[in-house]
Amino acid sequence: MDANIDNLDIVITATLRPELIDLTLASFFKNLLKQFNAVRLIINIDPVGDHRCNAHDILSISRRYAGNIVHRCPEEPSFSSAVKWCWEQVETQFFLHLEDDWLLKKPVSKEAVLGLFDQDCDIATVRFNRSTNSDEEPVSSPCFSLNPSIMRKEFIDEALPFFRCDLDPEKQFCILEGEKEEILSHWKFVCYGSANESSYVIDTGRRWRKFMNFGKWQHDSGDISWQRRQMTHFRFAHYLRYKASIWYWICRHHVLH
Repeated sequence: MDANIDNLDIVITATLRPELIDLTLASFFKNLLKQFNAVRLIINIDPVGDHRCNAHDILSISRRYAGNIVHRCPEEPSFSSAVKWCWEQVETQFFLHLEDDWLLKKPVSKEAVLGLFDQDCDIATVRFNRSTNSDEEPVSSPCFSLNPSIMRKEFIDEALPFFRCDLDPEKQFCILEGEKEEILSHWKFVCYGSANESSYVIDTGRRWRKFMNFGKWQHDSGDISWQRRQMTHFRFAHYLRYKASIWYWICRHHVLH
């Protein structure tokens, strides 16, 4: 395997949620990224989330995990623009794509995940599934997904010319038509792990969005960023569920500093 595989870029589309990105980075470094000699963090910080925080808080946490950081802090939030900008910065042959609200529950073997790319040069991504794997080997994925994945740079180099910032970045590469289909249809997407194996990641952001009353964008609206609904009263039950879930993972994995 190429010696450069010891270097890995990590792409993160982040928002103003310090508690969540700390948990995300801690769990991925503990269970996967410590196996690489050098990592570079590519992070886009959109100005949406907890109004008590700012981009400096996110960067301060990120620097606990990586000394080499490339960052962007746009004035307006746009998830699609964040993904596109991050992908454009990637330099390593493979990279880890993350959002700031995922947690890696158990160890991942660097050799095993990169070995899947060696087996088939048409594999574009190896995804860490948030549900139980299917019963086939290798575990295929029906289409492209932005769940935490190791991605091949060659795939995004081919995909970027077709990237539209007014569309959901995941959905636009699940439906291929015309020239996009001709160029991208050969790529394959698989899941890490064995058949019927339980999930590797959990989405820590869902309870946060309920607690903070954020709704996701409409896929056909052209405004690919979160919208905060009007909050008529503080919902203590949502707050309690969110805090309980966060502290469960902190205590179980001892992942925070």
